[in-house]
Parts: sequence; structure tokens; C-alpha cells
Amino acid sequence: MKVSQTGVPAVSLSSYVGQAKGADEPGFIAVNVPIKIEERGDETADLSTWISLAENEHLLGRVVERRSSSHWLLYRVPRQLCPEGAVLTFSTSLADDLLWQRAFRVVWRGRFPGLEVAD
Repeated sequence: MKVSQTGVPAVSLSSYVGQAKGADEPGFIAVNVPIKIEERGDETADLSTWISLAENEHLLGRVVERRSSSHWLLYRVPRQLCPEGAVLTFSTSLADDLLWQRAFRVVWRGRFPGLEVAD
């Protein structure tokens, strides 16, 4: 099986659904990475996806499979873990096989977050 990124990540601010009215700022950064899954065999294990942060901390994401050609990796990252310049490494695996990995640097454009490919 092969996983490849098909476009740039969509990044936005996100809040808890039950967040109190009048809260100052959203507490999460939502990231949606479009991917393509190719050469899928008879694997019965589920794909797993996560973000590696500084200090060996990991956050799980979710793989959404909608159609044979459109899939997404979805993540919610606490805002305090996304300071300007932080590097987030996104990864996807099947069982113990790493299928896709890419590092992105967090950028802030005013009060809006973004990701740029890290060198």
C-alpha cells in the first residue's frame, strides 16, 4: 500500500463544540491533509496517523476514507502546542510500516495559523 499527499494541508482555528460563549480564542488548530491511497491490498489492519511534537509527544489523528480517490488525514492540535516556528511531523502507518511522513513548520499570519513544509 502507498499513501501520498495530493494537496496542501487546510489549516484553521477550531474550538470545542461546547465551548462557552464569549471565549476569547479557539483552543485548537484543525489540520486536514488530502491524501491518495494506492495499491491497497487485502490488508485488514487499519491505517493509523499521528503528529510527532517536540519532546517525543504524539497526538493521534484520524483517517477519513470517502471515495476510492479522496481521503483525508484529520488532526486537532492544542493551540498552545503551535507556537510560531514549531515543527510538527505528520505520519501515517499500516501496522508497523511507515507509509507517509512530512514535517511542517507552524506560521502565524496575524491571528490565523498556517503550515509550510519544513526543510
